[in-house]
Amino acid sequence: MAPKILLVDDRPENIYTLRRVLQKLDVAAEIEEATSAIAGLELTLRHDFCVAIVDVQMPEMDGYEMVSLLRGNESTARLPVIFVSAIYSDEYNHRKGYEAGAVDFLSKPLVPEILLSKVRVFIDLYQQRQELELANQKLHQNHQILERRTRLLEIARQVSHQITAILNLEALLAEIINSIQAQYEYAFIGVWLWQAEQEALTLEAATGSFVLPDTIVPKAVQGPLVEVVESRLPVYLTDPTAVSETQLPSHPHTAVVLLFPLIIGQDDLVGVLDVRQRHQQPFDDESYVNLESLSDQLAIAIRNAQLYDRVLRFNEELEQNVQERTQQLDKAVERLALLDQSKSDFIEVVAHELRTPLSLVKGYSEMLQTEPGIQTNELYMLQVKGIVSGAARMLEIVNTMLDMIKIDAQTLQISPEMMSIASLFRILRSELAPTLNERQQILSITELEQLPHIEADEGALFKLFYQLLINAVKYTPDGREIRVRGRFHGRVGKDDLTEQAVEIAIEDTGIGIDSAYTELIFDKFYQTGHVSLHSTGKTKFKGGGPGLGLALARGIVKAHGGHIWVESDGHDEINYPGSTFFVLLPLRLSRVISF
Repeated sequence: MAPKILLVDDRPENIYTLRRVLQKLDVAAEIEEATSAIAGLELTLRHDFCVAIVDVQMPEMDGYEMVSLLRGNESTARLPVIFVSAIYSDEYNHRKGYEAGAVDFLSKPLVPEILLSKVRVFIDLYQQRQELELANQKLHQNHQILERRTRLLEIARQVSHQITAILNLEALLAEIINSIQAQYEYAFIGVWLWQAEQEALTLEAATGSFVLPDTIVPKAVQGPLVEVVESRLPVYLTDPTAVSETQLPSHPHTAVVLLFPLIIGQDDLVGVLDVRQRHQQPFDDESYVNLESLSDQLAIAIRNAQLYDRVLRFNEELEQNVQERTQQLDKAVERLALLDQSKSDFIEVVAHELRTPLSLVKGYSEMLQTEPGIQTNELYMLQVKGIVSGAARMLEIVNTMLDMIKIDAQTLQISPEMMSIASLFRILRSELAPTLNERQQILSITELEQLPHIEADEGALFKLFYQLLINAVKYTPDGREIRVRGRFHGRVGKDDLTEQAVEIAIEDTGIGIDSAYTELIFDKFYQTGHVSLHSTGKTKFKGGGPGLGLALARGIVKAHGGHIWVESDGHDEINYPGSTFFVLLPLRLSRVISF
């Protein structure tokens, strides 16, 4: 039967997230859900769960109260509970959770690997308990034949069931030898653990003080303990004095010795159970069968504790690694922020330094155009026009860089007033007419006249849509169409309030955009494709640029409290799927926004 996991959380989305994480388990497990503590308690009465993952903060009854009730019920007293919480995750609540009876306390957001590793431990424990129950059932059938054996095996079953719930190895071994000693009063009981790397047995726990823990018997030393390791079979000694101290440490009151291998399955050696009697009378059948059965269960219990200890160490190492990586990332982010600020400062200084001489070049070259000597000389006139055009282009780039500096510093000021989108695009059409004629492109504008006036900064919106239209021109081949359309609609805002807005879509019929870059293209200085493959010129097909236009557009949209995004069927320079840029702007601004 597949192990069952209980999820208790009053928020369905949290349960959904936990279920998605637990689906990555490498074992099949059934998941039961409860959206309240009361419903969770009811499920624990109908199902046997290997672990419960419980949210702390729930209405009516919180996680602490639920776990307290579980601990008060005999059938659910041993159900492992892991608390999860995003709010109550301080040291006080952790301590309160453990006092209530939880075995662990995880803070949100959860690290999937940590949660899965902890759940796997309890699934392993549950499956091992199932195996123990099957073994106990088999023993119980034998108990029915021999009444005395039934009593002894039942005692062993109770003891083993108790110790399987202990996950601390040191406490587990102490419980093992104390429980056996309390039931049978042997002269000596010891637990040797097999260390595969050292190929040796170490005495980890023992009754009495005649021998200290960590006594080592290497595999190279031949003797009864090594014989058990090699044969995986019990060894019975009627004369322990014939064995040397290095092969088996002696005990002053030992007459006979029985060594049981602690193995899981057929060959997985955990260690050796060392049991010694004071008198020469051999172990009776009932004691032998009982110890043999108990050794199988002890092997599983010890292995569980070892696995749990490994998981704890793994979690500690993982948490330490996460902290180290987080610190490294924090330092990297801090350094990137400093570098970005230094870059912004450099750009601002350069832009300011360039603006004045560029303005002089542009102004004086425009004055040269009016000189008779220039106007009558066709070559000179062409050269001066080139200077005017180049200076204007450079000045435009410098102004765009300064605008980006303001956007990065969140100091871009907008002055909203009531304006018409349709009128704005008429101005844009006129501004771009020479470029459209040169590229033989068609600009179709529809559905804008029906749009209501909006409250916005007309100058800023001119820059926004100018950049989007120039972008459409650059990535659309000559002779193709660019379409602009608009619509008026409502949308749900952050406070669940319906806001009236206008949506402007600029659709080109060009080369399109790969879906992997639909967010990156709005980052400043980002260039699609290799820069060396771009042609020069602001409006030439696939022409190059500083990579600021779309970043500036996004900054202006955000300054108006709007949203901008792009949709495309992909990049294709043969079939031309095109791209559509959407701009959503609120009809009214609640306040003057600085960004």
